[in-house]
Amino acid sequence: MKKYKLKCKILSPIHIGTGSEIEPFDYIIKENKFYKISLENFLLNLDHRDKEKFNLLVSKNNVNEIRKFIIENWDAEKYAVDFFCDVSPEVNKVYQENINHIENQLLINPFIRSKVNNLPYIPGSTIKGAIRTAIISELAKKKNDIKNIRNIEAEVLNCQNDKGFLDPKKDPFRAIKISDGFLTINSTVILKIVNVSKDKFGKLISLKIQMLNEVTYSYISGKNIEFEAELIIDNNLQQTHFLKTIINIESIKKCCNSFYQSKMADEDKNFYQRTSLEKISHGLCLQEFENNSFLVRIGRFSGVENVTLDKYRDPNVPEGKSWGKTKNICEMKYPLGWLKITFEEVSNV
Repeated sequence: MKKYKLKCKILSPIHIGTGSEIEPFDYIIKENKFYKISLENFLLNLDHRDKEKFNLLVSKNNVNEIRKFIIENWDAEKYAVDFFCDVSPEVNKVYQENINHIENQLLINPFIRSKVNNLPYIPGSTIKGAIRTAIISELAKKKNDIKNIRNIEAEVLNCQNDKGFLDPKKDPFRAIKISDGFLTINSTVILKIVNVSKDKFGKLISLKIQMLNEVTYSYISGKNIEFEAELIIDNNLQQTHFLKTIINIESIKKCCNSFYQSKMADEDKNFYQRTSLEKISHGLCLQEFENNSFLVRIGRFSGVENVTLDKYRDPNVPEGKSWGKTKNICEMKYPLGWLKITFEEVSNV
């Protein structure tokens, strides 16, 4: 077994969601702080008179008044919360202006959290998936005789079964394991995600799609967030007859830097150049990578070019449309998803 300590530096905000949304009845925003509350706990601790008031509002189906009642009667010192985090002034403004407008759902997309301690974390499977994409893409670019695009992973990784499909027993990524990386309590903030395109003058314009997401702080947003994880390469399994393709730390580094650094440079040149994000984007491109470090892009809003294969990309966009013409950014300030990983071997058994 080869074990490596991964020191991960979040370069730009990352959002890894839960697949669910939090409704206004289940959270409160006060003084630029978001509190995920338990409505059940709140109701159980109301006195008899307030319970009657609340039940009356429910019977009248007065949603605006129910929202108002919860805000006015909830106390951060009195009621337990599931978790809390910062919100940006922009999100606070959206909340305050729309909390009494039932047509605005004010849904929050939370970050994935541990069921044990409620801390946000970066799943090891997410990092492994980004590495897998880079390695497959780099291997596929070298092949000119791909027989079946649908089974391209199996072919380039040399892990096909008798019918040409991917055989999990032969998948070289069986030998790669990456642990989850846990973040600290104050490492996330709720920001407004903006879908933007460029007008004919090259200016970024918002497409007016409201998304409120819990994302990590980051290097480019002014607060360094780092976490550690562990990467294990099972070289004993690699020596068996099952795995025909060998993946090591050097191939991971080489493929990830080749794949993701080119994507970062292309995005900087072809989308953010001469826009309000030019300085931020160019600063990301100037990030230095040592001999033991590499770049990946993870999480939602990474962009189709970062999760598909270079030579064989087929984004499956609607007819008459084209991909790559819009980006999702944080509050017209920051691109999303960039992560620098530095590795150090800690054991070789």
